[in-house]
Amino acid sequence: MPEPAIATDDRPEAVIAGTLSLMSCYVQHPVAVYAERVAANLDRMTRLPVLSAELRSICFRLSARWQALRDHADARAQAREEVADARRLH
Repeated sequence: MPEPAIATDDRPEAVIAGTLSLMSCYVQHPVAVYAERVAANLDRMTRLPVLSAELRSICFRLSARWQALRDHADARAQAREEVADARRLH
């Protein structure tokens, strides 16, 4: 079954909101796919001319960090490590 298409909305608000949502997903479930999508969104933000040069620069550096998180999450998955979720649900 093919993967669902990822939205390509380049409105800054949509990209930022989606990125923040994906970051929240990664905190709950630190898997490579979330980190990869965060990195891709941050990379996309580096090319949004409506954002300041300073913000685009920060997004560029953060994208590299999220790629490293993706690599780390991928290595954990390959090693079949489980990530303990110690959050209290009440």
